[in-house]
Amino acid sequence: MTSRPIRRLALLSIACALLLARAARAADQVGTVAALEGSAEASHPGEAAWTPLAPGAAILLGDELRTAADGKLKVLFRDETVLALAPNTQLTVDEEVAGPAAAPAAHLTLGAGAARAIVTDRYRAPGARFEMESPTAVAGVRGTGFIEVYDPTADETTVVGLFDTTRVRSTIDPKGAREVLLGPGYGTKVKRGAYPIEPRVWSDDALRSLNGMTSVHGHGSPEQELRPRGAKAEPRLPGSLQRGITPESRVVDQPLENVGRPRETGATVPPPPPPPPPPPPRQ
Repeated sequence: MTSRPIRRLALLSIACALLLARAARAADQVGTVAALEGSAEASHPGEAAWTPLAPGAAILLGDELRTAADGKLKVLFRDETVLALAPNTQLTVDEEVAGPAAAPAAHLTLGAGAARAIVTDRYRAPGARFEMESPTAVAGVRGTGFIEVYDPTADETTVVGLFDTTRVRSTIDPKGAREVLLGPGYGTKVKRGAYPIEPRVWSDDALRSLNGMTSVHGHGSPEQELRPRGAKAEPRLPGSLQRGITPESRVVDQPLENVGRPRETGATVPPPPPPPPPPPPRQ
């Protein structure tokens, strides 16, 4: 007769543990899958198995996300930041703090592939911080948009600014002494153990390719997404705007090995000289 109450107590304890676990998972939810093309999955903290993702699925703090060769994933975070992952991309949500009690802060780790971040003007507040880190570079912004690509084979990171200013430093430069600033349409590359190269204008074809990789079919074009509230400068999109650089965008303490390299500046090319006059007729 005493075993029945004990069994009920055990079942009640299990039920309470499950409820507490669900509450903890809900408290750790930092975003939602806004759109999905192909297949993608997540590895939740404390779980060994990968879980297939679907539109509306919760994104938890500490989640590792990965897209298949046919997969594209768009995530809407609770701070209204939009993140789009290209095929064959791996990314971990290390930190995401949003709320009136503290300045927003986010840290993402890009392990492979390409990701486009559209960061809202909430990150313009004092103390706010948004960073996406690869094995070779860290891109930091305050209310702007950029695309970051990490190629594990080349061990090289590419960062391209889309509007306003994007700050890029090497992982070997934690204080940002050799940091570079990117304006709309400007990009840089960072190899392992090296500093960012001098920013240069990315071609229309290169921008078109990056935007295509990180655009989920049927869920809004890059032109519709790349204009968050508070953006100071227009996005740099293929064929839509002249190449430009924000007043803040400049090279800070640029490495000497990059000085003097040719780069596209976007300046107007003067017309060719007129052809020489024809020779006088023979007498």
